Amino acid sequence: MKQQLKIKEYTYNFIGGGWNTQGGKTKKQAISLAKKRWGANHEVNESSFRISSQEEMKNLLSLFY
Repeated sequence: MKQQLKIKEYTYNFIGGGWNTQGGKTKKQAISLAKKRWGANHEVNESSFRISSQEEMKNLLSLFY
């Protein structure tokens, strides 16, 4: 039986500034989904994808308040 991968949350940056998150079973899938999501509107920095941590999300979200 093939093992089912769980969806992980990845944080990434845009070339030129900004960040967002994207879910995916693999890093490759998350990159593909993010590129489809933003299309030509924003250039996704593929090398910046990393698994999101609670600490990083806390720090990033603190920029909003």
